[in-house]
Amino acid sequence: MTSGTTWIGILGMMIIAIALAYKSKLAFIYGVGFVTIISWFRGTEVTYFPDTDAGNARFEYFKKVVDVPGLGLILTPFTSDLGGAGIALFTMLYVDFLDTSGTLLGIVNSMGMIDEEGNFPRSTQAYAVDALSTMFGSLFGLSPITSYIESGAGTEAGSKTGLTAVICGFYFFISIFFAPILASIPPWAIGGALILVGALMARSLTKLNFNKVSHAVSGFLTVMVMPLTYSIAYGLIAGIVTYVVMEGSFLALSYVGLEIPGEEEADAHVTGKSLNDVTEGNTKEVEVAEQAVGGDEEAVADPSTPPVEEMSEIDQMMASSK
Repeated sequence: MTSGTTWIGILGMMIIAIALAYKSKLAFIYGVGFVTIISWFRGTEVTYFPDTDAGNARFEYFKKVVDVPGLGLILTPFTSDLGGAGIALFTMLYVDFLDTSGTLLGIVNSMGMIDEEGNFPRSTQAYAVDALSTMFGSLFGLSPITSYIESGAGTEAGSKTGLTAVICGFYFFISIFFAPILASIPPWAIGGALILVGALMARSLTKLNFNKVSHAVSGFLTVMVMPLTYSIAYGLIAGIVTYVVMEGSFLALSYVGLEIPGEEEADAHVTGKSLNDVTEGNTKEVEVAEQAVGGDEEAVADPSTPPVEEMSEIDQMMASSK
């Protein structure tokens, strides 16, 4: 917390947060742009171009403004050695699939497009486009061209259709020639934006049943493992494995006489009460029912019904008014 870049990154995050509170669609541009411009001045504690070999190299590249890259490495050098291809394909499959699933579900859920079964419209097309992009990108030696969580900034700004992706793709094409400028945006300028995207997407946690232990533990591990390992896939694996192990243990223990926990916890989630409140409520209902069976009519009387004496006074008042 003693670094100047940390504090200016926090300042940029606060600018974005305040602008978001006022429903500004340019909130992210304000914050990222402000921090970036401040970081371009040399001779300061927060400059992206310090007086070092690395800083000077960045500044020399930045001064080009426009750069036309060569096409000599447009195709990746292929090899006939397929010894580790099977492991690589399997690894990329589950990493890409889980990353894409986590990103797509998180983004469309923030848009309110998830149905009760956890599905969203045209999910097949979305996964197909992601898969085809990854396949074609590999021909050019690129890392998996998958869905990125940065898209959450676009959805928070109001993006709802695929036209956003088309326009973004066009701007990405233009950005190839302005790589010196865009490559000079410091990481502390965009860090705050990603933190706020995560904060906005955390609204989905309100749908998690924290009264059920298996849901609470698996959900918490999913949320925590992702940033600690820098991987959405690892977070999903941690959550899924934890949930399966716990629910499997409950099922196995049910065969030896232990009940599967969950009914009272589900009731608590639906009513918005704590598990203790639901349990106490059920106990009181049982006591009232027992008193009713025993003939104690006063214990089960409707509290909304006024006493006889009070009713007679009301009747007298109504009669006198007439």
